[in-house]
This record gives sequence, structure tokens and C-alpha cells, in this order.
Amino acid sequence: MSTIIMTQCWPLQGMNASQKAVLISLADNANDDGVCWPSVAYIAVRTCLSERAVQNAIKFLQQVGILVVADRNGRSNVYTIKADNYTPTPRKSCTHNHQ
Repeated sequence: MSTIIMTQCWPLQGMNASQKAVLISLADNANDDGVCWPSVAYIAVRTCLSERAVQNAIKFLQQVGILVVADRNGRSNVYTIKADNYTPTPRKSCTHNHQ
């Protein structure tokens, strides 16, 4: 786990809860360069999401530039988190009152 990558990812807004959960799960597995290779099934178990929901979240994270995915033909993909590349589109952000 990289505290550097986790620290970069936690404050990011502009995504739904599933997308954020997948991002944080990936960040929790990443090294200091933001690289990790967990399986979709492993991420699904950790986030309590379906594999389809994880795949959709990964697709979103890739589309917005925060995640680079390298396919490894029959093995888990290699993911690289690029938190600095992310510019959120205007979206409802977290509005919970913190006490």
C-alpha cells in the first residue's frame, strides 16, 4: 500500500460511490508509482460490488484519465493510478456534515 497514492486519491470528487470505492481499493494495492494488478474479482470482494460494477467503475476511471489500464492477456490487468491527470466534471460532491 502506498500512502502517497492513497493521500492523492481520498480528496478526489466528481465520481459516484462505486467509482470511488474501486479507486480507493486500487490505491490501497498500489506501490508508490501508482501501479497494481489486483483481479476484478478481488476488487469486487473488497468493495462489496459486483464484478460488472467494478468493470464499469474501472472504465469510468480510465475515461476520465485517472487510471491507465494495461492488458496482460489472460492475467489480471496492470493498473496505474494517475491522480494528477484527473479533472472532475461538475457533479454533486459529498455534502455530509462532519462533526
